[in-house]
Amino acid sequence: MKIKYFPLLTFILILFLFPDLTHGQFGQNKVQYKEFEWKYIQTKHFDIYFSKGGEKLAQFTANVAENSLKNLTENLDYNITNRIPLIVYNSHNDFQQNNVIDEYLPEGVGGVTELFKNRINVPFEGDYEKFRHVIHHELLHGFMNEMFYGGSVQNIISKNISLSFPLWFTEGMAEVQSLYGLNKETDMFMRDATINNYVPPLENIGGYFAYRGGQSFFAFLADTYGEDKLGILMNN
Repeated sequence: MKIKYFPLLTFILILFLFPDLTHGQFGQNKVQYKEFEWKYIQTKHFDIYFSKGGEKLAQFTANVAENSLKNLTENLDYNITNRIPLIVYNSHNDFQQNNVIDEYLPEGVGGVTELFKNRINVPFEGDYEKFRHVIHHELLHGFMNEMFYGGSVQNIISKNISLSFPLWFTEGMAEVQSLYGLNKETDMFMRDATINNYVPPLENIGGYFAYRGGQSFFAFLADTYGEDKLGILMNN
């Protein structure tokens, strides 16, 4: 039996391109306070996992995920081929106990999509519109993982894929798709930043600004040159 080893350069490339996927956070242990009995339902494109008490959330997620995927497919002119696992948590406290993501997830994190198996993790926090937004937002990340990386780290390694996107691109595209353009909150945020002269150059945008600035950029692109240009940009 032959044992195949990853090429050293490929492994180093993964470390630099996806540092969050290769290590946990020292000193922040994740404790599971309760046992979860998981069940799942299937739709045409998704496997949706939920725990006790999450049956209605799973059905809501199923509808939102399929509608969001249809929207992304039309907007970005691409069809995914693999099924996407979607894990639903009844609360943020349950979400913090997950063993899918190594890192400790603070209260400000509303959802995470991991690349190893392209699994989307979303907690319900009491607001159905926010929940819909997060599902659609995270699905864009899963969509891009399928579109550019084949849906897994293994595929990146086997095909030596070195493509990497800046944060403003991935988060901005996720926001403009899930909020259907430029919403009032982002418009107000960017107007204030513009009037008070603290908008950084696009290539230097990071953190929370990456969400708002990236969304504003793609909304401008769509409004000025046509919504189809977002799909053309992604495919090129």
